[in-house]
Amino acid sequence: MFVTDVDGTLVGHRVGFDQYEAFRRYVGILRDKYGARWVICTGRSLRSFRHVFRPMMMLGIVPDYVISRHAYIYERKSRGWIPHGVWNLRVRWLQWRHEWKVRRAIPRMRRRMLGKNPFARVVLENHGRITFQFEDEGATRFGMEIVQSVAQSSRYLQVFQYPCEIDVRAIPFTKGLAVSELAHRIGVAPERVLVVGDGHNDISMMQPDVARWTSCPVNAASEVLEAVNRAGGHIAASHSLAGVLETLKAYEDGVLNSALPSSYAAGADRSGGSGVKAPGTGGRFGFRSLILVLMVVLVVVLVLAKFHLLPFAQGLVAGYERMVDRLVQLFR
Repeated sequence: MFVTDVDGTLVGHRVGFDQYEAFRRYVGILRDKYGARWVICTGRSLRSFRHVFRPMMMLGIVPDYVISRHAYIYERKSRGWIPHGVWNLRVRWLQWRHEWKVRRAIPRMRRRMLGKNPFARVVLENHGRITFQFEDEGATRFGMEIVQSVAQSSRYLQVFQYPCEIDVRAIPFTKGLAVSELAHRIGVAPERVLVVGDGHNDISMMQPDVARWTSCPVNAASEVLEAVNRAGGHIAASHSLAGVLETLKAYEDGVLNSALPSSYAAGADRSGGSGVKAPGTGGRFGFRSLILVLMVVLVVVLVLAKFHLLPFAQGLVAGYERMVDRLVQLFR
């Protein structure tokens, strides 16, 4: 089974007619020689997918299955795209169950951390992320033990550790569940699944229990590049569809490149911390933004008062005019 994303993977970065023709030939070889099925997994609706994918379909490049909105499986039939009702219900159930586990894990992590580590504080928390800050590195190491004891209850929590900070984020997992369910339904083992993607929500499709073989174009997000590198997959030197073509040739020839590209800076966006500021550390930018908002509100109020659209409009305008006169006298 051959699984691809759409935006940034098949579509984007000056795709030309020659690339379409080459891709059509490769898909035909996969189907004829290996009996492979091509699956597109996208966050777009089916209607949006058909619109953006129209140039390819006009050239006869049509997938066997489409997973739209990360969950709804459609199969290509002679009469169009037919949804699989039972499969889709199961995917939605699995997604809800894992989301519920993640939502429970984060507040449980906060309670356990604050109850056991007096040197920790929470600087950010929402349904998919929590960030702790600590007074020193020793407290951070102790906090890491607490975090890992809770994070192991959900496979979709990703933990980043910094010198005095721990950042826990929920990994987008909906695509991986949908691809895994489809592969199970059509009888394809993970060892016979190749996934190509470029975005954060594609990482869940690259887990070992979903797909043994992985790849990404060079324009992929840094986390995707790292995931493919760890899995021993192929990191293409080209963008988008050209990178997909390079991937198919690399797997056909058995010559994979798992090295991170030269443009990739290891840990460039994570070496110093999560970027979350502690409460009360907004800085000059936050103060200037507040002043700007207050000025905009003042101008709007004065304009409405000038046209007598506010209560006590006459008093507001008179007070404003007196203030302007005093400022003029002061600077004379």
